[in-house]
Amino acid sequence: MEPTLTLPSRKAGGRGRWLLVLLFGSLSAGFFLLSMYWPEKPEPRAARAKVYLIGLDGASWNLINPLLEQGKLPHFRRLMERGSYGPLKTFKPTISPILWTTIATGKTYEKHGIGNFTAEMNGKRVPISSMVRATKAYWNILSDYGIRVGVVNWWVTWPPDKINGFIVSDRFREKKYKNQHDLTYPPELADQLPAIRMSDAQFARERQKYGLPENMHPAASSPAIENLVSHYKGFWVQDKLVRETSAQLLQTKDVDVFGVVFRIVDVSSHLFWMYLDLDLIKEMRAKNASGAHLSEPDRSRIDAAYAKALEPVYKYADQILGDFMKVAGPDPTIIVCSDHGFKFDDGRYGHNDLDLPPDGVVILSGPQFRPGFQIRNASLYDITPTLLYLEGIPTGRDMDGRPLFSAIKPEFLNGHPVTVVASHDKGFRQKGKPASSDMDKDMLEELKSLGYIQ
Repeated sequence: MEPTLTLPSRKAGGRGRWLLVLLFGSLSAGFFLLSMYWPEKPEPRAARAKVYLIGLDGASWNLINPLLEQGKLPHFRRLMERGSYGPLKTFKPTISPILWTTIATGKTYEKHGIGNFTAEMNGKRVPISSMVRATKAYWNILSDYGIRVGVVNWWVTWPPDKINGFIVSDRFREKKYKNQHDLTYPPELADQLPAIRMSDAQFARERQKYGLPENMHPAASSPAIENLVSHYKGFWVQDKLVRETSAQLLQTKDVDVFGVVFRIVDVSSHLFWMYLDLDLIKEMRAKNASGAHLSEPDRSRIDAAYAKALEPVYKYADQILGDFMKVAGPDPTIIVCSDHGFKFDDGRYGHNDLDLPPDGVVILSGPQFRPGFQIRNASLYDITPTLLYLEGIPTGRDMDGRPLFSAIKPEFLNGHPVTVVASHDKGFRQKGKPASSDMDKDMLEELKSLGYIQ
């Protein structure tokens, strides 16, 4: 029952009692407002879930579904059968640092402060860095509640935050550089992690092993495509490093939440559409040029062809999911998500500069989730609130998303009440200045090869 306040009658109390009532009301209102901005942190649930959050940059349902139908992605299929899944609404601009920071904070880029791939520093352009982020990410919030968290290769995690656990920043993949101890937290972790070198001959064997194109140079070419082709081996090696680093850390470090981002699906999706039959591309371009929208059969046809071209990469991603499922045990809680998808529009496959950016994917798999359930209306903003709810941590009112309750079993919801606080950002730093490192030049070259900057 809600508490009620009974006002005394004039006859019984007079002016003194009315003053007491007003004073009590003012104090109550004041304490209420204070609690909104300086809330106490309740303890997380003792029986919280161990969660694996796996980011697949650029993963897209229209390219996954044809391969699912052919039985070529068994780990994707298994996660979907034992959990809920659907499109993950993205937004413009579809810029990875913005989108992955939104996923990690549950907030718009106007709030979190990461607005592009680069920033200006002393009159020059440098890759965006974590000091520019003005709000807490899930790894900060989890740490505040004493939850152990590990993060690997998440966008904009350099310099790494000091957390209850570890961070292997997104610049660790450039491990050929000196002074590597600022690439991880704790710093000494960098010395314990693998390093990968790969010659052209070794890369040729990797391509054969995983079914990548034998000739990395497509029939149709341009300076931009040649630039991406020349960088592709580096991207492959980086994701291989992320995979092996994750495997080692999962075996040697005990954390409650493990988050990682893999980029090879996105990188490959920018390149591999040039391996499609040129006549098919010309046919679809002609329909675009005539002003006609591609019909559903047209889209299904070219998506099926592109899924075939990308099959080796999606099968590789499926193996990565298998890695986590094996380590996690028989009934793990796994969240798979992407920041955006890819679609054929304006004569090409892409995601940037499109009127309607293609949505990403989300899979919520585990004992808490409704099996085989299709999620509707999920967005990038909802991932961190859902993660916090699973860990028994309140959602912030200043977040722009909410837990994906529709995907959660009613019995779990009934036994785990929702809690909310005004904000988790008390005491967090203000938006800081960009930082520079000795790997800036190579990182900018990589961004140019993907067409993200000029």
